[in-house]
Amino acid sequence: MSPAPESAERFAAPETSGTAITLRALTAPDDLDRLTPGEGLGAYCRYRAGETPAILRRVLRAPQGRLLAGVAGDRLVGYLALFQPGPEERWGQQPIPGLVELGALEVDRAWRRRGLARLMLQAAFAGGALDDAIVIAPQLAADWDLEASGLTWREYRQLIFRLFRRHGFADFVTDEPLVAADPRNCLLVRVGEAAAPGLYRAFRALLTEGSPGASAAEADRRQQYLGIGVTSIQQINQLPAEEREAIYRRLIPPRVIALLDLDPATGRDPRGNRLVTYICPPDQGFVRIEVRAHPPNRDCVYLLKLTQPTEEFLEVAFIMANDPQAERFDVDQDPSGNPVGILSGIRNPAEEERAMRAGLAPGQVRRGLRMFRQVLPLVESFAGELGKEQMSIEGLFYHHAILYERYGFGYLTGRDRMEEIHRGFQPGGVLHRRLDGSNPFRMPEAAATVRGRSWAIRDGVLGEPWRVPRLYKIVGRAMGMPTFPDCVY
Repeated sequence: MSPAPESAERFAAPETSGTAITLRALTAPDDLDRLTPGEGLGAYCRYRAGETPAILRRVLRAPQGRLLAGVAGDRLVGYLALFQPGPEERWGQQPIPGLVELGALEVDRAWRRRGLARLMLQAAFAGGALDDAIVIAPQLAADWDLEASGLTWREYRQLIFRLFRRHGFADFVTDEPLVAADPRNCLLVRVGEAAAPGLYRAFRALLTEGSPGASAAEADRRQQYLGIGVTSIQQINQLPAEEREAIYRRLIPPRVIALLDLDPATGRDPRGNRLVTYICPPDQGFVRIEVRAHPPNRDCVYLLKLTQPTEEFLEVAFIMANDPQAERFDVDQDPSGNPVGILSGIRNPAEEERAMRAGLAPGQVRRGLRMFRQVLPLVESFAGELGKEQMSIEGLFYHHAILYERYGFGYLTGRDRMEEIHRGFQPGGVLHRRLDGSNPFRMPEAAATVRGRSWAIRDGVLGEPWRVPRLYKIVGRAMGMPTFPDCVY
């Protein structure tokens, strides 16, 4: 994990000061010796004013402890603290390499509304720093400066959400005692794009100690306290448009918002174009979120459809994330240019071969954005907040099923068939023998990779149509039962 940069972007300080703020990385207690803490730091917190220096020194003595400090002259006017979670929290009782806590983000009262908090967060994650880590940021209502902000606690909480979501954080449901002590509290989590699946599974296992039902009950208690009071998608769909969109926009990954320079609250780009569409009929139990780079585009940059087939399940009906700048392959059309369904069985072999040689998997019309790692926590958090114990999803292609396995899904149906396919692709297996090089989709090397196998199956190597497996995941837990162990994608 990379530390924050030694210095970062400067910006104009308040006109009355005549100085500017520099961001500095501090890694040792002595780094604080030449700095005078601003009078507006810590004045409102649960600890007494004047203890800020001692607290920050403890941070710098902690394992992996470091600060990103906003400095004006010799005055400390803001800081962001990163460290290894301590033993007083569940996350630190058995330290997990790669799990980091963003334990504090504070700006002196006299220096607020100048963008310093935003700049410190930008600098902390600049250049891919912490992309191989999971960063937790517990938000405790006892630390919120409601007095100076003039906001209600709900408004303050939304302000925090907006600030952190721009940098990849999502709200996770947990029964960790410090967080669960006050229903206004929340746990924001950033799963780095390069974070190892094992790290993610280890972290997810710490979110709840009780049964899935107990976790759902805790989520329901939070809903009632926060005034949400809904347990189904259809109930959300019946809320006023502004309220339901405020809930659903949390399902849009921060990377999509940043890529298209969206205003998260309005779904509009800087030119005023509305790029986000929410399809959520009030008499139906589904929501479809479509995000396009330009309003008339037929392809979405991001598409998510969720349904609720039963009271217990939240179903992920479709997830898609396309790079809008990448070349398009017309695999969703027949050779005459007519659109065809993804499971229609009608193929366009020439376009499929082009797509395969470009590194795409079956069904992809453009190179993806590789965001399932970001989308899943958003959906799982949403399911938990609705009080749902399980999520389900279908593997429309072989590679989909393997991808879902990696992220903790197990099988409701189709596991035996997936294991049979894996055996068939082993040397000497029936499917391995059928990779005879008779066409580009049946080259012998296809057996060694997920994508190669998926293209061969798309080409009919099974000798029968693909039987779509159905997978599920218990909210807050990973199943860990791969059918293609140690696979290469």
